[in-house]
Amino acid sequence: MCNFIIYYCIMIPQFILPSNLQLKAETIYSEPGVLYIHTAVCQKYSACPICGKRSKRIHSRYSRTLLDLPISGHMAKVKLKARKYFCDNAVCPRKVFTERFDYEIRPYYRRMVRSNDLLMRMALELGGNTGAAISRYVGVPVSPTTILRVIKGVDDWAFKKGKTYGTVIVDLERKEVLDLLPDRESGTLAEWLRKHPEITTVSRDRYGPYALGVKTGAPHASQVADRFHLLMNLGEATKRIFQSKGKELREVFTLYNDPKRGISSRVEIEQPAPSRLETAEPNISTANIGVARQHKFDKVKELHSTGITLRQIARITKLARGTVRKYVLMEQLEKRQSRSSTNLEAFINFLLQEENRGKTYRELHKSIVQMGFNGKYTQFCCKMNEVYSMQAFIRTKPEAPIVVKTWSPTRLSLMLYMEPEDLQGNEDRDFLKLLFETLPQIKQLEQLVKGFKQLFAAKEDGLLKNWIEEAVKSECGLKNFAKNLLKDYEAVNNAVITNISNGQVEGQVNRIKNIKRKMYGRAGFQLLRNMVLAKSA
Repeated sequence: MCNFIIYYCIMIPQFILPSNLQLKAETIYSEPGVLYIHTAVCQKYSACPICGKRSKRIHSRYSRTLLDLPISGHMAKVKLKARKYFCDNAVCPRKVFTERFDYEIRPYYRRMVRSNDLLMRMALELGGNTGAAISRYVGVPVSPTTILRVIKGVDDWAFKKGKTYGTVIVDLERKEVLDLLPDRESGTLAEWLRKHPEITTVSRDRYGPYALGVKTGAPHASQVADRFHLLMNLGEATKRIFQSKGKELREVFTLYNDPKRGISSRVEIEQPAPSRLETAEPNISTANIGVARQHKFDKVKELHSTGITLRQIARITKLARGTVRKYVLMEQLEKRQSRSSTNLEAFINFLLQEENRGKTYRELHKSIVQMGFNGKYTQFCCKMNEVYSMQAFIRTKPEAPIVVKTWSPTRLSLMLYMEPEDLQGNEDRDFLKLLFETLPQIKQLEQLVKGFKQLFAAKEDGLLKNWIEEAVKSECGLKNFAKNLLKDYEAVNNAVITNISNGQVEGQVNRIKNIKRKMYGRAGFQLLRNMVLAKSA
């Protein structure tokens, strides 16, 4: 059942309705979760939307229900008895029109403007699906389609990565997005620039239609090429040079990996040095003591001689106090004795025979167990390791395979940008040194690459022209790149001698991507543009 609670007009607070709206609240009644506010219009006339002439002659009345901001967690709906007026202008084509309001209420709207603004803020921050879910909790329930329609016209197509591109225009001084264009054609950009004659400097990437669009739409504006894209173009040109020298690079790789050069990347495995090369018979009981154990024994003796307590020595060496106490009382470290003795000595000669050299420890252990060995497999392995470490004729471990070290064209092009101290390890430095000695044109290429990079630090007019002339005369393969710079010389030179950077644009592009991802497949261009501009304001 619905509970109806009626109040007199004088008891209704004034702040329930917008203060600038000519409405008077008369009664309020409630249903579960909803407050209904009956209102009466206070304005004495209304203006015709076609001719603008005011009219006081009422034609008829009709009811409107408008969703307002929630009140105390309840959905608020304003019941309005609106009026229709006669237009008394004889030449006006509109004879009857609905009542118009200056604030908060618009024709055909089913929400107050302030309620619509709330939904717009939610849509801008949360997107369609999430915004619609939250709207139910704040007392303005709408569907995802409706919440998106608040900030755009109905448009459900989306940009496709790699197929459809747009253009973002950013104010580099204020760091704000000025506009978003639906494509990257020169005509679209030129038309936009014609509407903004106040623009005098344009920073852009090296896409050809952009240069043409700026030249057409704003011939008075100076163009500045993006430094990042210039370095990217140089890196791509350098990469192509290395790709064209595949045969020469393979020869340098072969030479670099030659063990005779002493630079081979073979992984050396240290073999334990035999202690008795002349001894033909094994002597297991006199095996060497472990280096780590001997080091800790010496450390304990050294610390104890300085007066440090046993507890402190145990903390420093990370040994048990009992072990520290035992080491202090010992004159010299003794070899650990196995808990149980075995009869392995009886099978040593059998194990060292030529036909047993290729067998694994498992196979050898299985053989001597059948012959009467009384020890465990772990004991067998420890003893055999000691035996092999003392024999001159032990089985030699196979050499580790030689790892052939190579570098990709992409990596080589990056290495030319780097200073020697920034390279990763000695391998990169050694290989570059060999590469420069073998292919002198690559050394010349490195000098040009680093020289181009230094142009942006020096910022002197004329250096770019000298660099282009040097690159055209060189035999390293940068002629085409240098000639392409001449075609866009003014913009590239402005990038060299000025501090204007296009980095802010790259940051805005990342922000646009994040906004687009929030649209859940509904990021039409108009919606995307509205959201980007709203968040930039």
